[in-house]
Amino acid sequence: MKNYHFKSTIIICSLLLMLTGCGGDKEKAPALRSVVLTHVSSLAGEETTDYSGVVEEGASIGAAFMAEGKIARILVKEGDRVHKGQLLATLDDSDYRIGVSQLEAQYNQMTKEKERMDAMYEKHNIAPNDYEKFVAGYEQLKLQLDMVRRKLDYTRLYSPTDGYIATKYMNPGELVGAGTPVFNIVDDTNLRASVDLPVSVYLNRSQITAATGRVPGIPGAIPLGIVSFTPDADNSMLYRMKLSTPASVARELTAGMNITVQLETSGSPSGESMVPSRAIFADGGKSYVWVYNAADSTISRREVAVEGAPVDRMSVVKGLGSDDEIVETGVRQLYEGEKVNVLNRKEIGI
Repeated sequence: MKNYHFKSTIIICSLLLMLTGCGGDKEKAPALRSVVLTHVSSLAGEETTDYSGVVEEGASIGAAFMAEGKIARILVKEGDRVHKGQLLATLDDSDYRIGVSQLEAQYNQMTKEKERMDAMYEKHNIAPNDYEKFVAGYEQLKLQLDMVRRKLDYTRLYSPTDGYIATKYMNPGELVGAGTPVFNIVDDTNLRASVDLPVSVYLNRSQITAATGRVPGIPGAIPLGIVSFTPDADNSMLYRMKLSTPASVARELTAGMNITVQLETSGSPSGESMVPSRAIFADGGKSYVWVYNAADSTISRREVAVEGAPVDRMSVVKGLGSDDEIVETGVRQLYEGEKVNVLNRKEIGI
């Protein structure tokens, strides 16, 4: 009997300990999921923005002889301004002149012979086959004479463009091959302004309405014309734009000058925004982003329309406001109305 009461007491105490232990554990709140937010970059609104650029030459041309030989004269030096068609250098042309004289003598002799052959052919005193062979040889000699005359002309090097002599590679007395550059000529009559633009401006390049430049020492704004955009970004995710400069300031500018380029852009009437492509997720054939509500730290999904293909991991969308903040990372693990913890971008190295 005593054993029975002893065992009952042990069971009751054990039950009390279990109940006490269960009652002591409080229910733990679920951990908040951490997210990174990004501000929506609106493409709407007119604005003017300055960018640092540099003045570049329109073209750098290697001037070379089209014949080989020994350089006889060089008529310009580095830094000289030249105009298109100006004589720059000559080769020793004595061998070329001898070749021309020899072929001219042969050609003149065959020209007289051809007159005699023509007269015989008209009187049927020569076989047609023999006459045709002679005419073919005569035409071949004429082509050879034209070729050596052309090579004689190639012993003179003329400037292919207006500009200045940036580099002189050869000196009189040196042997030069056909096509080997003797000078490097910079065309400074068609200078360009080069500027690197962020992806937001590149995507909105069709909205650029005007471009002007300012150079220290030159008063007033210089009107610039858009020439081209490089479609490939560099390592800094910047896109290069080339702009033309007016001829009126060509002599005041030089390659290497710094220039401040001011771009005016018109607003996008369609309410387009730019967001990171990884912030967009698909569901049921539609595209969505998670919009953050700062009042209660919750998120809600919003449908967006994606415009075109992504460029450098950025996409243009419709359906967002300029004040919206959206979740950028881990968007496929979230759910509607979820409360989230916002991470500091700088602290995590983004």
